[in-house]
Amino acid sequence: MRLLPLLFAALLFSLPAAALELDEAKDLGLVGEMPNGYLGLVATSNPEAAALIAEINVKRKSHYQGIANEQNTALENIEKIAGEKLVKKAQAEGHYYMNVSAQWQN
Repeated sequence: MRLLPLLFAALLFSLPAAALELDEAKDLGLVGEMPNGYLGLVATSNPEAAALIAEINVKRKSHYQGIANEQNTALENIEKIAGEKLVKKAQAEGHYYMNVSAQWQN
């Protein structure tokens, strides 16, 4: 399990091409982090943000699956750990995140 934090850090830097767009979308309150480790659409009427979320979530799932395979654990375990970390990061940065009641907060 020592490898998990290192692999998670790699996840945060594995999307350099989309990082600026993602940061902008977060700053604008269009997207937020969900407890399952994926992005969600806060502003439901924004197709550009929806496309960004779909693209990033596919990459995240692939990355999570790779970690799960390396750790010999279920994908859901990695998603949960990543989700907890990403939600905490969103809270600290003042970005939107989904709470336990499935409501968006920032």
